[in-house]
Amino acid sequence: MSAEAQEIYLRLYDVTVMGIPGLRESLDVSTTYGRVRVYRYGPDDGEPIVLLHGRAGTTVMWEQNIPELASSHPVYAIDVLGEPGRRAQTVPIRSSAEQAVWLNETLAGLGLEKAHVAGVSGGAWLAFNLALHAPERIASLALVEPANVFARFAWRFLLGGFALVPGLPDGVGTRYLQWVAGGVPIEQPAGRLVMAGLRDYRMKLPMPTYGNDDALRRIRLPVLALLGGRSVVHNPLEAARRAQTLLPDNQTELWPDAGHGLPAEFPEEFNARLLKFVAERSVR
Repeated sequence: MSAEAQEIYLRLYDVTVMGIPGLRESLDVSTTYGRVRVYRYGPDDGEPIVLLHGRAGTTVMWEQNIPELASSHPVYAIDVLGEPGRRAQTVPIRSSAEQAVWLNETLAGLGLEKAHVAGVSGGAWLAFNLALHAPERIASLALVEPANVFARFAWRFLLGGFALVPGLPDGVGTRYLQWVAGGVPIEQPAGRLVMAGLRDYRMKLPMPTYGNDDALRRIRLPVLALLGGRSVVHNPLEAARRAQTLLPDNQTELWPDAGHGLPAEFPEEFNARLLKFVAERSVR
């Protein structure tokens, strides 16, 4: 990302983050791989919920979810290291194990001995990956449309990614993201931010490793798996089947009218479902 593009991006980012309702605290956590930006919302006490966004989504992708979730829980929204946002990666991340290290160090730096971790898409993969490497840090997992976990990436999704190649008209990339998001308006500030991040920022992160059968069986934590019936990222029926049959402790749901952007498509329903799951899995 050029200096000019970065300045434009960060101006849009700051304005959009400020638009999320509720009091927030900006925290910077040092890890082996760089400085991670975290936004804290909600009360001082209660069981914490950690949110991990999808590719290039930043904390902004949770703008319709944070106010309700933070009404009863401290909420920590993490800007993923190695992606656009106000974070500063200083060391290359080359493996799934290293992905787990920086995230585990972030939670430790926040003083979170155990938290309910929820992620969408690539953020759901990060949550799943953390559960494989540091399960003691997690009270429960909410995996929403996880990328390359329950089902492999669909070829049409991977091929469609060429729509984001620099030099193509913005409209091409916008239509692709609209298709992936299942109809969530890309013209909104949050959508423009994602588009800018994907178009202008060069991410050098390892491909999410596939959740093979043995890996899924190793997840002994309670898991809420939410899948969109209209998802174009993977085969939703296959994803639901594997989650239901391989995860030892799961609540798997296929939402027929939802796409890959489920939390933004159905914010009220998603918020209520996540809060119900967290309440059921209280560690107190």
